[in-house]
Amino acid sequence: MLVGRDRLEAYLPFGGSPTRGRLGQSPLPVFHGTSPAQKCGVLAFAFLVIGLLCATISRILLVIAALDVSAWWTLGVLLPFGPLLFRLNYPDLARSSRLLRLATIPCFFFYLVLGPGLSYKHHLSKATQVGSAQPVHYGLETHKPRGKPSKSSGPVVELTPNIEERRAANFREFQRLYAWNEALKLRKRDLLRSDTEGNRAYDLELAQYNAALQKANGEKSALAALPK
Repeated sequence: MLVGRDRLEAYLPFGGSPTRGRLGQSPLPVFHGTSPAQKCGVLAFAFLVIGLLCATISRILLVIAALDVSAWWTLGVLLPFGPLLFRLNYPDLARSSRLLRLATIPCFFFYLVLGPGLSYKHHLSKATQVGSAQPVHYGLETHKPRGKPSKSSGPVVELTPNIEERRAANFREFQRLYAWNEALKLRKRDLLRSDTEGNRAYDLELAQYNAALQKANGEKSALAALPK
């Protein structure tokens, strides 16, 4: 009967630990999730170093070619846009550095693709996934619609104005009726008898004024009958 470690080793595929091979062979390879990114970073760095070496050697060859022309061209090659002007004026002398100069272009291109370009693409995809993620809701959460608050089902108590408030409101009503009466007088003065539509509108408004005045007088009488 197998006990302890012997029983565990019996269930393993090679009769030993998970990372140890059969009969003392080399351990099983362990893969990590960051190995592809590390390989791309190493390749990008290698292309960058090769591109810099090609550019440096090309510039040295260009300086050597400029020494055969004059000292001024030697100094001019070291300045910005100097190599371009030298190649345009002396294409035969600058031909020795052409291959290395052309080799720098794919090196820098692969460096940008495998280095900053890959990391920017990974960052962009992560930002897109975070932006498109839906908010998490839990079962105990209750979502209430945003709107007007619901009215309570309790009894509604209507507050009636007291006597002082009613008297103040009646006084303001008489002030409004006084201004209305003055406006009606001015309108009646300027109104022509031949204007049938204007007279009809005036009569309608006068009826409304009389109804409001009668109501205000009734409120005044009711307030006068109340005990002070």
